[in-house]
Amino acid sequence: MKKMLAVLLLAIVIIGCGPKMATQETLDALNEARAALEAAQAKIAELEGAIDDLNAQKAALEQEIMELEDEIGTLQSKIDKNCKK
Repeated sequence: MKKMLAVLLLAIVIIGCGPKMATQETLDALNEARAALEAAQAKIAELEGAIDDLNAQKAALEQEIMELEDEIGTLQSKIDKNCKK
């Protein structure tokens, strides 16, 4: 009798403390959070691509500035050379 009562009590404790199923509300919140995470990751990838494009444009513009500064220097030396005569 005591063994049966102990087994019954143990079974109740195991069933009561066992794994619980998630509610639909919890699953919906999890799916919503997962969708938000995926959207954020997509936005990060998009913005990183934009950063790469802008860095490439910056490098091209810096190169163009250097070329124009060289051209200004060349023209200034020609002006100085021709004005001294």
